[in-house]
Amino acid sequence: MATTALKRSIKIHALAGDLGIRASSDPVREIVRFCEKRIRRFLRDFPDCATLSDLLQIAASKLGTRFEEIHSDEDLEEVRARYLRQGEKAFAELHEELSPQVFGVTFRRINKKSWELPFVSVIDCRGEKSFRSYYTKWHELGHLLILTDQMRLTFRRTHFELEDKDPEEALVDVIAGTFGFLPDLVRPQATGQLTFDRIEEIRMNLCPEASQQASLIGIAKAWPTPCILLQAQMALKRGEKRDLIQSGFDFREAPKEVLRAVQVTPNDAARTVNFVIFPNMRIPTRSVISEVFSGNNVDAQAIENLSWWESSDGSQLPDVSVLVQARSAWDGVQAIILLQ
Repeated sequence: MATTALKRSIKIHALAGDLGIRASSDPVREIVRFCEKRIRRFLRDFPDCATLSDLLQIAASKLGTRFEEIHSDEDLEEVRARYLRQGEKAFAELHEELSPQVFGVTFRRINKKSWELPFVSVIDCRGEKSFRSYYTKWHELGHLLILTDQMRLTFRRTHFELEDKDPEEALVDVIAGTFGFLPDLVRPQATGQLTFDRIEEIRMNLCPEASQQASLIGIAKAWPTPCILLQAQMALKRGEKRDLIQSGFDFREAPKEVLRAVQVTPNDAARTVNFVIFPNMRIPTRSVISEVFSGNNVDAQAIENLSWWESSDGSQLPDVSVLVQARSAWDGVQAIILLQ
């Protein structure tokens, strides 16, 4: 579900009302602000919190959940049996709950002792799912941050493409992305020039459990100075892609893919100064991004100019000097672009 559609979702507007948030044209923004106030109250009780991993555990405790990590089928059976012995019948079908598309599930306990937390969040860390465990934990906490239905016993994180997601699931993804890399904790370490290596150092200091890709996005977005994170891959123009689909692939001469900026993530500081590169723009052939993609280097950096970038209508970006750092990725090239 696209961001604009999410803002218009009746379900999201209703959720905002249930949370006591006044009507707004952007309920997503207001719900995130609501969650931010809760997170900041948690931090006031723990002024020494200095890492994102600490914040995760503090938030889990404050929201009343215990994480159970599943690293093997044996772990799954042990957790299932342990909670069944404690009278938690919802765990009987835990194997079915954690299907290939489900990364985490949170249960409300119905037979807990007075000193036990009211929720259990089971995080599936088996196989490839382990790379998403940090994000999955924040997703489960996101549900708890906006929980209003006191009768709901379970909810789960299902991995679907954004347009296929239930509006609440898509909203909780926004919440998880916001607080998994809270700027308050990232910015004290945001010193020197932003580089891929610097992001990895910060990841290891603040949240080693987080995946490198999630950290790349989250830390770049939290960086206090303007930057753009870019993923370059071979792709068609939007119009070419649409025409190809509508024609049933019946082209006499099929359009050719070229290297494009398929994902563009400017941080807030970049948006403030209108430092932008538009999604799906063609990568300049003289850019180090093209150089790295061609295989001449695994990584490279150079001072370039935004005016090298052209839109499909032939218009150029402003005459602005930028530092471009590019590195090869398994499916293309990743780049960090900084104002000079």
